[in-house]
Amino acid sequence: MSNLSQDQVEKRAAIQKSATIWGGIVGVIAGLLALWILNGQGGAIRFGGAIVIALAVGYLVFRASFKSGAKSALCENCGAAFSRSRSDRDETLASSEEKEEREEQPDKSTKVTTWTEETYDVVDTYACAKCGDTNTKTYQTTRRRDETSVVEPHAPPPPPKAPAPPSPPKAPKKPKPPAAPASKGGNSPPKKDSAGGNKK
Repeated sequence: MSNLSQDQVEKRAAIQKSATIWGGIVGVIAGLLALWILNGQGGAIRFGGAIVIALAVGYLVFRASFKSGAKSALCENCGAAFSRSRSDRDETLASSEEKEEREEQPDKSTKVTTWTEETYDVVDTYACAKCGDTNTKTYQTTRRRDETSVVEPHAPPPPPKAPAPPSPPKAPKKPKPPAAPASKGGNSPPKKDSAGGNKK
């Protein structure tokens, strides 16, 4: 690929750098995992196996990442390698929504997170540095804005209400005194007539 332009060379170097970083990260993780798996083996087998696995996995990831990047940079119109790159991006706000998330903490308090979630319509424009052909890619993306978090302390339950005091017992009703018996054969008081005299 000696006939690559300066833009193509820079694009190829960027893809190669990204693939190298990904290969190194995944290779190191695979090597550490191999050390843990081979814990019961001898020192030479354990460390030697971990190095071999790390290099093998790292190379496979590098190769897959580089191949994917090279394919995305290939111009479909003229077939030039490492010539297609994003030249422009246009974002339009499609919607905005207030959201809240409540998460209980180990101490029974509640972490409350609020944010504004914005959805954007995105149009990416890709251009070929070799032939100038352009095409677009449309998709949606979401972003969080004005995110805040507060912790609400745990509120203990209210104490139970005390039972109402018992009402005092009602006083017993007093018995009515017995009626006086009518006198028999005794002298009853004289009755007055209508004129005011005593009737004999």
